Amino acid sequence: MNIAAFFWGAHPSSNYRAIHPLTELTRRGHLVATYTEPEQLNLSDEDLDVILEDFDVAFVGRYIEPEAVALVRRLTAAGMGVLWDYDDDVVRPERRAGFDGMAEVVDVITTTNDQLAERYREYGARTVLTIPNFVTRPSLMAPRRKHDGTVVGYIGWVDHQDDWDGLGLQQITEELLEIHPDLRVESVGPIDLRLPAERYHSYGILQFDQLPQAIAGFDVALAPLIDKPGNATRSDIKLKEYAIAGVPWLASDYGPYVDYGEDQGGRLVQDDGWFDALHGLLCDGKAQRKLSKRGQKWAKDQTLERNAPLWADALQQAIELAEERSGARA
Repeated sequence: MNIAAFFWGAHPSSNYRAIHPLTELTRRGHLVATYTEPEQLNLSDEDLDVILEDFDVAFVGRYIEPEAVALVRRLTAAGMGVLWDYDDDVVRPERRAGFDGMAEVVDVITTTNDQLAERYREYGARTVLTIPNFVTRPSLMAPRRKHDGTVVGYIGWVDHQDDWDGLGLQQITEELLEIHPDLRVESVGPIDLRLPAERYHSYGILQFDQLPQAIAGFDVALAPLIDKPGNATRSDIKLKEYAIAGVPWLASDYGPYVDYGEDQGGRLVQDDGWFDALHGLLCDGKAQRKLSKRGQKWAKDQTLERNAPLWADALQQAIELAEERSGARA
């Protein structure tokens, strides 16, 4: 099929929800044209005619602004099928207005988990499909990075600072640094773990394709979450990226992680159990190796390479629903 894809290329989630899925579809012979700047939503009538003539379906990633709603209305009014991918919990009134505008006109909505899908249906969305985030090719190509000592790693965006602080992980980690003289901590993202500089390294914000190499230097990885708006409906991709790299993980027994455990390469942790869980795993090399092997085995089925057909099927469904719309109008 021929796909016209509109998404903001600079947004971090576009890697999981647009760039890499569409790249995999291209490898399978589909034609994809990408429009990756917000101003490209304002198509001229001439450009719109070209898209309607040359493409079978439109993919719209994450956009919720009035310009996006207007574009989708133009496309659907002309008979084109539209898939809209959205992966946020809708909590602010201004987002709800944009969500309602998109949900009213698109043929298919895709999102990252069943909890979000059900919420969108409650908001009035018609056809909602769950397509999780999957491991991308860069994660499959990063070899383990040799290093001295033991490294505990954490990948977190700015909104994960609350998770680190809320669970008291700074104090817990400082105690573990005293107990384990060879222990170091590394983090990726715009968060500050506020640990002793001689034992802590922050990579800051990395390019997406650099992330796997950072993870490849972890020995144990963390995925803490507190109970706050938006956390319960997060993606589970962090555990998949840790697992494919052979890194055993510890994650909060909450939200996207509740169904995972040792078969997926890690252990779930209650809010008051982080010291014991981390100390125990650091002291148990055999458990680390066992979890590493189990995680990699599981994550091999969690790759885009194996799951790209889910995206193709969703786009095909948008085409078919558009044909039904056109037939009903006729």
